Amino acid sequence: MAWSVSIIEVGVIPGVPLAAHVPTAEPDAVCALPCYCYLLTDGARAVLVDTGADARAAAAADLEIEGDTTALLADGLRVCGVAPGDVSMVVHTHLHYDHVGNDLAFPNAEVLVQQSEVRWATGPAGPYYVEVEALLAELGARLRTVEGDAELLPGLRVVWNGGHTPGHQSVVLSRGSAETCICGDIVPRHANADVGGTWCPRAGEALAFLTRARKAAWEMSPSRDPG
Repeated sequence: MAWSVSIIEVGVIPGVPLAAHVPTAEPDAVCALPCYCYLLTDGARAVLVDTGADARAAAAADLEIEGDTTALLADGLRVCGVAPGDVSMVVHTHLHYDHVGNDLAFPNAEVLVQQSEVRWATGPAGPYYVEVEALLAELGARLRTVEGDAELLPGLRVVWNGGHTPGHQSVVLSRGSAETCICGDIVPRHANADVGGTWCPRAGEALAFLTRARKAAWEMSPSRDPG
């Protein structure tokens, strides 16, 4: 079954050191990282990959996001002819604050994440996990966890890869005769399909995923590329 993809920009994270993604960049060079959500449709179902940041929660944790993510996401879905209640599944690449802020806007959606990411995010995992335990509790029975690779729907699956976080996953979907990989933060820019960086502290896992992606000839959709 063939899926289509619509990319919705939902804000930017300012002032990020460029060298984290491009190791040859000047040490004082900074960039603004776009934040994207991905609407996947097959003619019958609507699946959302990541939901952007919640500005209030980010500010409370002293993390920055520019743009009204909630409004931008709602507007992007409206342009695509999709209402929040139409979204039947939300898939998270991981649980950092800029990926999970609007889950509760989709009341009919099952929310899918790697079990290893839940374990990591609810432990002493660092500053980028904001109010995760409260979110998971509020999702309740709508939360679905998987371990490793899993088929979600015909032509749509997740692949575990780690790299960026221990439970990071990417989404692979069929688009006719080709397959597209919505990478998540394991591949933030097109150049990072060949060049590593500090955003993936688990470098061996990132390299293994890139090798797998090349062998599979996936079309790569990075998470932060301004293009």
